[in-house]
This record gives sequence, structure tokens and C-alpha cells, in this order.
Amino acid sequence: MSYVAQHTAGSPTDVEVKWTHLGHCDIALYLKITYHITVSHRCIKRVLKANNYSRRKPSKTLAIGESADRKQQFEIIFFLVALFSDMQNNPIISIDTKKKEVLGELTRNEAVLCKDGKPPKTKDHDFSHLATGKAIPHGIYDVLLNKGYISIGNTHETADFVVDNLDWWWQNFGKQLYDRASAILILCDCGGANGYRHHLFKKRLQDWAKKIGIRLVIAHYPPYCSKYNPIERRLFAHVHRTIKPTILTDLQQVKELIMKTSTKQGLSVEVRINDVFYPTKQPSNRVMINQKKIFTHPQLPKLSYTIIP
Repeated sequence: MSYVAQHTAGSPTDVEVKWTHLGHCDIALYLKITYHITVSHRCIKRVLKANNYSRRKPSKTLAIGESADRKQQFEIIFFLVALFSDMQNNPIISIDTKKKEVLGELTRNEAVLCKDGKPPKTKDHDFSHLATGKAIPHGIYDVLLNKGYISIGNTHETADFVVDNLDWWWQNFGKQLYDRASAILILCDCGGANGYRHHLFKKRLQDWAKKIGIRLVIAHYPPYCSKYNPIERRLFAHVHRTIKPTILTDLQQVKELIMKTSTKQGLSVEVRINDVFYPTKQPSNRVMINQKKIFTHPQLPKLSYTIIP
């Protein structure tokens, strides 16, 4: 194993983490050239395993930054989730927009299941200008009922797009499931169309709260903490698994695929296509917001606030 040891690197942050870039073929070729020994890949695999080498994907655990408000905001979120969980009649929803998917005869760098071993034909390059469109899946995850609701847009992710999808969820599902609701807890990231700096998002939420007559409690996850948003691991991870082994060609196909998403824990997903055109660069400033209708948290007003009808 001295040859492998010479090509073994280590982690600068953990002395116990080691890896090698060598593959089975590299080691077999070295033994054949140096010692004139022919060794099978299976034999090399057994030797590597005996020396504690195994295949592992890199783990995304090193944060690219830190937020001074992280601990305090998580305490606020935990308190709100516990409070709403005890109420039962008030929904807890987690919202976010999944990664945009390109449409067309493009590979997406994923393997697909094929009959008779015949692979589908796609363009020889995955350039964006070769795509026939895009799918923008915006998700709403009901934390209490383990249900997902996804609107697939095809223009832009804007505050109007996000709040229109919230209204679709409420009018078609939410108000029937929570007919005695007095408040809705919305968990979301701190950036994007639903960012805490986005005045237009707050204005659209105010309009929506007035329309449905229900108080909205908003809790943004701190910067660099979006992966803790429940929708990421409880809905989007399963949606990605469902659409991964497929070449996506149009919105209807994407809708039908996402609707098949399920888990052993009972997750089900409702899907619609939202083909409304949402323009970008809409006016957004503080004066648009009715400050009398917003009550902010005394310690973290930018990340936690309540909007009343």
C-alpha cells in the first residue's frame, strides 16, 4: 500500500480524514508496470477495504459564512414552531423555490432508465441557449400534515409569483384543512424573492393577509442557514429524486413527474402549472409598506415579524 500512501491527501481541518485520487485501474497498472504482477480489480478492492479505504461523497458541512443572529433566530423559530404545533388549527408552512430546471433535449448530466439498453438521443452540448424553456418549481410544505404543494412557473421568480402561489395553496387546500385558523406561520430563507430586505414581498404579504383575513407570522432563517428550512430535506430532496432519472421536455411532463413524489412516511404532492408572466424590476421601497400593520420582534425585527390583516 506504499504506492497508495504516496498519493493520499488529507483534510486541512480534520487530521483523521484521508483520501486518494487513485482508481482501481491506476493501482493495477502500477503493479503491472513496476512488479509485472496482474491483479484483478476485485482483489484491489478487497485490499483497499482491508486498509479502511472506501468510496464517499464529499459532505457539504463547511459553512461559507456565519451570521451573528444565528443562535437567537433559531431559538425564535423553535419557539414559534412549538407554539403553532400545540395550536393544531394554525398551519406551519415552509416555502422556497427549488433549483430551476432547463427543458429540452439536454442530458442534465444524469443517467436515465432505458429499455433494451438504448440511450435517448440528446444535444451534444448542454448550452442554455439550446433549451426550449425552463421550469421554476416554487414549493410550499405543510410541516404538520407532511404535504407538499408546488407551482411550476416559466418566467421569473418574483414576490408576486411567491404570494400568488401562497394564495393558490390557501384557496384550494389550506382553508379547508385549517377552517378555524387565526394565524399562519411561514418559514422561509432570508434571500431571493422572499428575502427579509425585499419590501415588495412584505407589501404583497400585507395585501394577501388583508384578502384572507388571517394574521401572518414570518420567520426568516439566518444567512447561510437555508439548508435547515424544512422544505429542503422533507420535500425538495424527494422531488429531486423523482425527476432526476428523466430528460425534462415540457412543463406538463415536469408536473406529472413531480406529482408522483411520495415517501413511506406519507408525503404527497399537489402540483399546478403557473404560466402567468411575472415581470422583474418592479418598484420596491419602504413607503409601500403599511408599518401600522407590521409588528416586529423586539430583538430581531428584520428576521421575525407579524403581519396583521
